[in-house]
Amino acid sequence: MIGAPTATPPETRTLVPHKAVSATSKPLANLHLDYPGADIILRSHDGYHFRVPKTFITNNSPILSEVIQRILDSPGDSNAEASLPVAQLPEGGEILHCLLTFIFPVIPLLPTTLEDIMELLSIAQKYHMGTALIHIRGSISRQNSLPTRLEPALRIYSLALKYGLRPEALQTARTILNYPTTIEVLESKLDSIPGASLYELLKYRERVRAILVSDLTEFRMSCAHGTITGLRCRMLSSSQIPHWLDQYIESIGEKPHLFDYAELNIAMACHIKNDPSCECATIPSQTIRDFWEALASAVDASFEKVSEVD
Repeated sequence: MIGAPTATPPETRTLVPHKAVSATSKPLANLHLDYPGADIILRSHDGYHFRVPKTFITNNSPILSEVIQRILDSPGDSNAEASLPVAQLPEGGEILHCLLTFIFPVIPLLPTTLEDIMELLSIAQKYHMGTALIHIRGSISRQNSLPTRLEPALRIYSLALKYGLRPEALQTARTILNYPTTIEVLESKLDSIPGASLYELLKYRERVRAILVSDLTEFRMSCAHGTITGLRCRMLSSSQIPHWLDQYIESIGEKPHLFDYAELNIAMACHIKNDPSCECATIPSQTIRDFWEALASAVDASFEKVSEVD
């Protein structure tokens, strides 16, 4: 519970949801304020009340601002037993409580389950809470590392689609493409991803591959944007770059998971093993770094194109 504003510093304030009691008693008459200066009650669908200053809500959500304004314009529709106007919301008390912690100057709280975290993002998105979305995503990135296995990544992707979270869906889809994602592999993971989500993922993969093939063809013909001109390999491709490097770049379009610095080193090592006297064995390390940065930029641009048209 919160005391007077002068007695409790903002960083230690908490938003405490209060379960509504039966209609035969006075549900709010004896409750302490959830937040100093409260002039509106947000009520969850499961009967939790949050007494808060409406300015915090209206400044963060144009959608809820309209809801509150309609209530204030029609006082007769409010709960007659409540001491303040009541805004009934469809969200549950626990998830609504987490959302409010990203609006008020209190310690922000993320839900404990992955699905609830995704639901929290979707609610903030539904209410057009741009600043809250930034804060929630920041908390997620600090507290939850990206999945290192395919199954968790597939689950996050399917939840992002379920809740209409496009940024999370695109980010996770790209993570998934770091793995070999043949149709056979993905179909074996149907316990981690629903069929409809799998279909969307396969469509995304094909769009990525089509754009990568086109962009990487241009990249190869430009001598990797000029980063590897003048290399005297025994076997040059038609684009006048070492044949092994040309093949490596081309392979990324078909298999995006091969875009990995380790894979580049493997390709170069295999070439040198087969032809130890080739001058590729003495390519300057700075040239390799410049090439990799140029390739990474080209690949990132391709993924960005997919995001723009997705």
